[in-house]
Amino acid sequence: MELFLIRHAESKNNIRKNDQDRVSDPEITCNGRLQSNHLAQFIEKGLHLPVTYHEKNEKPLDHIYCSAMKRSLETANPLGNSIRIKPEVWIDIHEVGGIYEFNSDQTKKIGKSGLNRKQIHHSFPEYVLPEDLDEKGWWNKDAESLSELSERVSRVINTLKDRAEENIRIGLVAHGGFFSSFLCTLFNLKPAEGTAFQTYNCSISQITFEKKEKIVIQYLNQYDYLPKNLRVSRPKCDI
Repeated sequence: MELFLIRHAESKNNIRKNDQDRVSDPEITCNGRLQSNHLAQFIEKGLHLPVTYHEKNEKPLDHIYCSAMKRSLETANPLGNSIRIKPEVWIDIHEVGGIYEFNSDQTKKIGKSGLNRKQIHHSFPEYVLPEDLDEKGWWNKDAESLSELSERVSRVINTLKDRAEENIRIGLVAHGGFFSSFLCTLFNLKPAEGTAFQTYNCSISQITFEKKEKIVIQYLNQYDYLPKNLRVSRPKCDI
């Protein structure tokens, strides 16, 4: 199984000037829409694959999974349209913390509801939604703790490992903090001690699961397919 980790396009939180401007579930920016269109064209041409594969005009992806956050849903849309695959919402690949906002003095995270089934279906009618996504909102609880994050990332990894020997290509359209936690957990590193993986908006990383316990990093944080004015570096793993 070939796994492609695709960070969402630039969001409004990515360009905020301070923490007070942060919103719980930002949309992507105008530049983010341009990035996502370039991403779709790049993958449609198979340029995320080794030359020997894309010259054979092989199918670029078999599945696209995205989180239920707006910036992930929006990034996946042109990609799904370009390669004619319906993105599937996978709740567990959301960003660290879930949906939350800070209180007035920035000392406490207050959980929010997130988009509900009707809202996602209205904006993205072709998307495949999980059965347990209802009208209450996909999050609708307190901000995620570090122990909950660890359990969630492990669930995602185990689900992918169970598909290791399938001959498929999977694209995960998700988030910088989630991908950093995912890679640290996958390779037994320790994010609590300062280890992190940085990714640009709309960057692509490829990992091959050859067998359940044989995993190979093919490349990380590929973003140079974007025009130079759309290559936006991030000084930290912001969310």
